[in-house]
Amino acid sequence: MTALGSFNAIAESAPEPATQVAVTDDVEFQVALLERARAVAASGQPLDLLVASRLVLPSELRTQPAPSTSPRQSDGWLDEAVRIGSDQPAIARAAVTRCLGGGSCDVPAAIQTLQTRESDEAVAQLLLWRLHVAKGDTEAASNAWMRATQATRYVDDYAEGVALMDRATRDGQWPAPPAGFLQGKPVDGETTRSITVFSLAAAFWMPGLVDAHRQCPANVVAERRRQCRQLFTTMADSSSTVAVSLGTARMIDLSDGPAERQKWEGRKRDLAWVSTRSAELLSGESNGASRVSLSNYLRWVGEAGELPATRQLLASNDVAAQPPADWEPPRITQ
Repeated sequence: MTALGSFNAIAESAPEPATQVAVTDDVEFQVALLERARAVAASGQPLDLLVASRLVLPSELRTQPAPSTSPRQSDGWLDEAVRIGSDQPAIARAAVTRCLGGGSCDVPAAIQTLQTRESDEAVAQLLLWRLHVAKGDTEAASNAWMRATQATRYVDDYAEGVALMDRATRDGQWPAPPAGFLQGKPVDGETTRSITVFSLAAAFWMPGLVDAHRQCPANVVAERRRQCRQLFTTMADSSSTVAVSLGTARMIDLSDGPAERQKWEGRKRDLAWVSTRSAELLSGESNGASRVSLSNYLRWVGEAGELPATRQLLASNDVAAQPPADWEPPRITQ
């Protein structure tokens, strides 16, 4: 839930969609999640179908962990979402991401949405860049890369996913998992729901981070350097903690002189403080328990984005927004 780790490691090991979802194995909770997925899908609305396909995934991965010829319900719901809702950016991104992961690539409406309605959004253009590179369309790939580096937005698709799944699961009673689910700590059904939503959203996060990192090494020069500076500055203005972390770290490398480098290093230190202290509050490792429930924090992430939510969490617990002068970020071990 926070950007704790090497910035380079984040970029190099970003998860492939839907490969690992850390959700309780409790059968009763899994049944409840499956029932909720079916109820959500019954509306027939595109975003509901997208959410339902995510909610049912943990059960499918446990019963059918390896590739199989048997169709998955999640694929059927996602197919329908893409068929009727590709004019919606979240669904269009999901469609292209699935294509890049080896799924159906017959998604012209989704591509059109990303090329037009999302022409000023970096994640969408990085997805299109990958798609055109895979197809061998050099001109289209070049145009998509140019749009990515001229983008004025870097969508927080993690927070977007949190918001969608939070709304879909917020009401009702959820069974508590057996003892030992969360390092032996007692956990109720609502906390389990919140953890599940965070985990599912993280399974489909930020497909453009790896591409941006690899296309913009620290020693990049000339026109590509200018493009990369613009892309990472936009990334650093996102509400996503991970995107801001990576954007800030790379802008330190691409800074024009000591003054600019010092500015970005200051932002990196402030971000490390916010991430570290919020992680302590959420995990209960600080001196006192957080005054904010995990479900309230979940709602904040969905409403404002992860980084604004962590800052709100600190403020609600009377923790300063910036570190003391003598504070040092924790060392990262790999």
